[in-house]
Amino acid sequence: MYSQLTTGSKTKVTSKIEKDDYASVTEIALDTRRNKAIPTTLDRACLEDFEHKTVEHGLKIETTMKAKYQRGKQSVFQYLRMTSIVNPHATIRLIVRDDEGTIDEGHWVRTTEELPKTVEEIKPHPLSVTLAQLQRMLKESDEKRLSKFLQMEFSPLPLRAMKEITKISGVEPDRVPSRIKTDDAASILAAFSEVKYTIPKNFEVCLSPIEDMLIKKGLSKAIDSRFASTVSRKPILIQGVPYQVEVGLVFGGDLPSDGPIEVLRFANRVPLMYQQGGCLLTKGLESVDWKNYGLDHPGAKGLPKGPAAVLIHLASTNVQFTSEAKEAVADNDVLMKEIRQSMQEVGRGLKAHLKTRKDRKKAREKFDLINIILPEISRKSSQMLGRDEPSLAPVITKIMNAVFIEDEIVWNNERKENICTITMYNYTNRARKYRVFAKWPEREGVEIVEDNLRSTRETNGLRKWVLEALDPGEKVEIIFVVSGLEKGDWNETDIFFKGEKDIIGANKIDEKLLKEMKEIEKRATNNERLEIAKKEHRSDFSENIDSGFSRIHDRSLTGDDELESDVSTTERETQEKDRGDVSTLDNWLE
Repeated sequence: MYSQLTTGSKTKVTSKIEKDDYASVTEIALDTRRNKAIPTTLDRACLEDFEHKTVEHGLKIETTMKAKYQRGKQSVFQYLRMTSIVNPHATIRLIVRDDEGTIDEGHWVRTTEELPKTVEEIKPHPLSVTLAQLQRMLKESDEKRLSKFLQMEFSPLPLRAMKEITKISGVEPDRVPSRIKTDDAASILAAFSEVKYTIPKNFEVCLSPIEDMLIKKGLSKAIDSRFASTVSRKPILIQGVPYQVEVGLVFGGDLPSDGPIEVLRFANRVPLMYQQGGCLLTKGLESVDWKNYGLDHPGAKGLPKGPAAVLIHLASTNVQFTSEAKEAVADNDVLMKEIRQSMQEVGRGLKAHLKTRKDRKKAREKFDLINIILPEISRKSSQMLGRDEPSLAPVITKIMNAVFIEDEIVWNNERKENICTITMYNYTNRARKYRVFAKWPEREGVEIVEDNLRSTRETNGLRKWVLEALDPGEKVEIIFVVSGLEKGDWNETDIFFKGEKDIIGANKIDEKLLKEMKEIEKRATNNERLEIAKKEHRSDFSENIDSGFSRIHDRSLTGDDELESDVSTTERETQEKDRGDVSTLDNWLE
């Protein structure tokens, strides 16, 4: 539009999908009176990039306008940079030219071949519709009975809920929907809000989250950092509308440390560039005291300071904005709680990283210092006394009096595999016995192809190695190779242990919590079998497993008590009652 208003020129769009032989070339103008696009198909041609090289698929947009080009937080460059972060499957390139040549460029290469999952349409929830929407649905319905209308046009409702709606509204269940007047429609709408509902099955299929691993990949496209912590919260319903909060935090690297952290806000993968201070996503970030997690946060107000950037993504079918401009997310108490807990979860990951890094650095400095000073003292003393130099291992062991772990994940580009090496050092005066646990990205298509010490599977994403005896002054290496991932998918692991003496660089595993995680997985497996056999509800357990790892960090590092159960007692009671009503539903509908 701006191109047409300032220069009168049309925007040229060249588009091609892989299966087509040629690209479609279209010029787009705008009818400013009716705010309608006027496309004109010109030709079919080869799709070429800016270097005139033929590409198999993609979209190229060329436009000319009269404008002042600026860089900054609200620039075209920043908008495309942010877009590339939440779309790691896409390669995006920007070239800005004037009469004198190129004045700016941006190039963000895709970091994954995995495309976003395909979303599915779901029926509306009774709590999510307005009076105008309900009237339209009633008018357009072909159903002959209101009871059948409630069953077919909304997300699955149990018999109890349908009976309560018709009873509270005073509208008979055998009324013809298309003949229901405004007053009765308003009564039905009011009744919707007075009924308790169970959570619909698979309501999250209409959302398009980025997901943890792809958040890390997307951030790596635009930000050079040393650490990344991500969380994708379990989807929730607020007034019948599905929402899902995702947060990614990166730390270190080339990020500036002398100012506020960078905040990247998104709603359904669309960057939010304006009104940062008035946005719910920012307020949720600011509500956390980041001093507890290793960032400078004066007065626990405003944005924290430090070499970090935070990505906040809200996925929903109906994001509520502060205005028609859709620049900031409106306040919502339930969403605020979700965002705050997401921030605390990535914060715990950052705190664990900083603590581990500090402990390892301190142990390494102590070890290096001892290995410089003691040999020199030993050499001088032996020369003075005319004796052979003694073995220093027992002395070093006595001074260090610690067991510590180092881990490293290396990408083998030739074999397309991740090699994880965990090295444990025993600098104590006796042999040690440990159980060592490591987190890895277990999922379909990913497997451990080599394992030098033969680990066993504890639960989803957690392996265990048994070290029967690690002698004083000795070290042991655990090496396992993971295939099925792409470069950048897995760069860090979390190490836990079970044993008498603490290990620097690892956290003591909470055995009670580990047992709970195993029970969750067992129940989920049983539920899947029941669903196949009896078409019952499936229990999705992956979020619980992931949150279990966060709770291990939580209990061992911070002691936060804000982790809540996903299903309240009231919801459980409602679900049990609804299951008892299923057998009589068809009789009532008839």
